[in-house]
Amino acid sequence: MNEFDLLKSSLKKNETTGKPSFTETIEFRIGMGLVCAILLSIYTLDYLNFNIPEWGDFLMGMGMVLGYGFAFSALFLSRNAGKVVISPKQISVNPKKNPEKYPSSPIHVNEESEIRIYLIKSITFGIQRTLLHFQVTTDGNESNFGILLKNKKKHKQYSEVLESWYRAGFNVHEFDQLGSRIFKLNQGKNYAEVQKIKHEYGIEW
Repeated sequence: MNEFDLLKSSLKKNETTGKPSFTETIEFRIGMGLVCAILLSIYTLDYLNFNIPEWGDFLMGMGMVLGYGFAFSALFLSRNAGKVVISPKQISVNPKKNPEKYPSSPIHVNEESEIRIYLIKSITFGIQRTLLHFQVTTDGNESNFGILLKNKKKHKQYSEVLESWYRAGFNVHEFDQLGSRIFKLNQGKNYAEVQKIKHEYGIEW
């Protein structure tokens, strides 16, 4: 069994293109809204030729720093909404609040299940952070949840989970932010890799 942090994310699909998009946490939306408001204020004042005193520049600069910090703290501090425990044939979603949002937990997965995994965001500068959204359909019941991979150990555990599913012949499809197929987060990006993966794991691409 492997344990990951539960990620607060929700999946939406574009009615025209069918491509998924993701709603970030409230912390991220507020933070980025603050940053956008400050940037808009700066450009407006500059366009209208207002002379901003030095203390005004300082306050706006600090506001941007705090806004970005508040927004991206979602990647480091506020993402732990509970735990997701994944074993080869079962997924348990254990939120800290509102367990009724996950009535299907534990989710039993098998060869008949459809497992779609969407890469929301990945940061590898100095520290690894990967945000993923799962869409699991078993016996006609669809379950949605997100997980955070917050270090190398969690990335390795996640890779082991995928390895066991692929080897067992489970119906797994991974997608990057643009909706293109990927394999274990960063493989399958060229023809040669795809052919090797198909041959080794016996999967359709």
